[in-house]
Amino acid sequence: MKSYKFLCVAAAAMLLAGCAAPSANQYYTLAPEPASAPAPAPHGRLAYALSVQPVKIPAQVDRPQIVIGDSTRPAQLQPLNHSLWAAPLADEIRHALAGELSQRLGVPDIPLGTQPRGLPVWRLDFTVDRYELIYARAAVLEATWRLAELRGGTGHESVRVCRALAEVPARTGVAPLVAGQRLALQHIAALIAGQISGHGEAPATGVTLEGCT
Repeated sequence: MKSYKFLCVAAAAMLLAGCAAPSANQYYTLAPEPASAPAPAPHGRLAYALSVQPVKIPAQVDRPQIVIGDSTRPAQLQPLNHSLWAAPLADEIRHALAGELSQRLGVPDIPLGTQPRGLPVWRLDFTVDRYELIYARAAVLEATWRLAELRGGTGHESVRVCRALAEVPARTGVAPLVAGQRLALQHIAALIAGQISGHGEAPATGVTLEGCT
């Protein structure tokens, strides 16, 4: 019965994703909606820059198709052949995370090693531990990040490693699941931005900061 239920859920997801027209693929992105107001431009010399490194993701979701799960069968996953990521998922996450941090902090994301001499750089290594799209229930994102302040020319490095879990409720359909993952990533980005700026804020609803070292 549970297997039949999961097949029904997967079939409903594919139908909502555009399976009524089998040849029509639907593409989704984690890029945020255009901001209503741009981040204020920094005045004078930059205090620091960001360098968000390539993101690591679980092998189970490292594919072009969006992969959904069922809360009654957590070991079973269903790739949606006509619901695809617009870019490789690791790139989608890195781009969305870097954009969110730049927007919040008002500083650029740059390749490591290209910063002007003497400019401090916050290097962010981000690893996704869980990336779940539970159909008609929630988007779940659990991640570990390593944040290092590299002070140009001094050789000094200040490092912090943290882990957080974000769960965002999602309605029926693929688009709400993608929107839920976008919001979960924004919630975790808010924690990281607070650590960089020194103006930490309480985790959003559904977000647990599991610890830092």
